[in-house]
Amino acid sequence: MKVKFFLCLLSAATLVLNCKSDDDEVIEPQPEAFTFSASAGMSTGNKSVAGTIAPGGYNWSEVKTPQSTWGLNGTITDRMLADDFQIPAGEKWKIENIYFYAYQTGFSGTTFPVSELYFEIYSSDPAVAGAVKVYGDITTNRYVTAEETKYYRILQGQPDNTTRKIYKMKTQATDLNLTPGTYWIKWGSKTSSGTHFYPQLPHDGSKFNNAQQFVVATSTWTDLDDGGQRVSLPFEITGTKLPNP
Repeated sequence: MKVKFFLCLLSAATLVLNCKSDDDEVIEPQPEAFTFSASAGMSTGNKSVAGTIAPGGYNWSEVKTPQSTWGLNGTITDRMLADDFQIPAGEKWKIENIYFYAYQTGFSGTTFPVSELYFEIYSSDPAVAGAVKVYGDITTNRYVTAEETKYYRILQGQPDNTTRKIYKMKTQATDLNLTPGTYWIKWGSKTSSGTHFYPQLPHDGSKFNNAQQFVVATSTWTDLDDGGQRVSLPFEITGTKLPNP
């Protein structure tokens, strides 16, 4: 009788456990879309320092004194550019697209002439010996398309004009998952015709301005300094946040 009673209890307990498993819904964490933007400050409004109003629907991206550089060369056969970004503690990013900004002086067509864009990602400053590359290369073209930003690049002290329309270029990443930390992205591009440039952001004392330029011929790095001020470069990253237990 004791044996039968024990088996009955075991059977009842098993039944209860099975019922609980059937009734409870387990909700798995869902990926959350994110956008990281390092492009604040690209627009300086529709009125220049000289008082010129931008064309309807457009804003200026004005280089103001003491800075005096329109933009930086990022043609991959000559120069490459680099800047950093941070992934906060507790987050894991699945990066899908990275966006860069550029213009070509005098371009008035409908399709921006950049045809190739390459990038590499490092887990530390690539200008410092021992930097480790974690993704990318300069042989895989990741360029997708470009769209105009409705910004015109102008320079304080020069005639305000609309010859430098800034475009936002989209690139695509595959299987790029990064955990918390500070990373550096190094990039360069090619055009089908003409020379293009990357606009720098104005110096901002609220953040660390540390963009750099890589000279391909000599494999050397140069700090990007304009008017005695270190600058940063605009770019954006989109993707999804993954569970990071």
